[in-house]
Amino acid sequence: MILDTPLGPDPAAERSGRRWRRRLWRLATVVFGLVVTVAVGRALADQDWSVVAVLLSRRDGAQIGLLLAAALLAATVGPLLGMLSWRTVLLELGPPVSPTRVVRIFFVGFLAKYVPGKVPGVVAAVKVATANGVTLSRTLVAGTLSMLLVHSTGLTVGLLTGAQVLGGRAVWLVLPALPVLGVVCWPGVLSHVTRLVLRLLRRPGPAAAVSGRAVRVAVAWQTLSWLVSGLHLWLLAVAMGAAPGRALPLCVGAFGLATVVGVLAVVVPDGLGVREAVLSGALALVLPLPSAVAVAVASRLVTTVGEVVLGGAALGAVEVVHRRSSASDAAFVREMSGDAQVDRA
Repeated sequence: MILDTPLGPDPAAERSGRRWRRRLWRLATVVFGLVVTVAVGRALADQDWSVVAVLLSRRDGAQIGLLLAAALLAATVGPLLGMLSWRTVLLELGPPVSPTRVVRIFFVGFLAKYVPGKVPGVVAAVKVATANGVTLSRTLVAGTLSMLLVHSTGLTVGLLTGAQVLGGRAVWLVLPALPVLGVVCWPGVLSHVTRLVLRLLRRPGPAAAVSGRAVRVAVAWQTLSWLVSGLHLWLLAVAMGAAPGRALPLCVGAFGLATVVGVLAVVVPDGLGVREAVLSGALALVLPLPSAVAVAVASRLVTTVGEVVLGGAALGAVEVVHRRSSASDAAFVREMSGDAQVDRA
């Protein structure tokens, strides 16, 4: 008597399905890479490069070259410190994630902001995070908390310039500093807000809550990121003839304030024009208005180039490390397989 038994999954079909999924993922990765490359190229081409000639006309070429190089370095290191703030939050919300995966997730989202429409870039960033072992809820929570810290610390750093730009109305800039102070003193509030938002969105909560120590570390990294990033604006202002001492707090604060205000102006892509207007108004206190406008435009150019260089270098380095690691693992497997065959013989 022959018993009917249910057929199990076909191993060959499963292997074929996995191969096709890998091929589709690689194709999507290549297409997204090309889209980002084109978008970044357009962003660089749209910059006003003539401002470099304006800077060169102010001083000796060697001096301007050093100041521009230092400004580019500050604009590159600042976002890197911001990544450390985001990483601190991400690692608190679930199981460990390797440094290479952290860098890949962050900088794919970082460069995806240049993709027109924003939505494709966000989708790609979420897909990359999922492919690297970070769940959707964890990605959303880490991104939301990080953006709250970015905006609140940026406006808080803006207090450095608020008194000079806004005069008596600068007291309103104290308001963004209150959430930062509250989060540092009572970090548990952040976790309660996160759970409330996820409940409203009907999303599962993260595997773990963000500890008080992690919140304070994230705030410290993000504040340092704003302070370092703002140095590029100060160097550009000095190159145009501003007094270094008076311009330092003004420029560092103005960059944080102008960037956050530009981001909050959601109807304008990447705060284009809004950020420059705020920067020009602040810089006019230490420079003639035409020079202040030139520095504001140069700031956009320097930060764009710095972000592109940093993002491209980081993703390139991660891929090199990943390929070397994969090659080493494959060689180890082959070696172990060879030893096993010798033992059987």
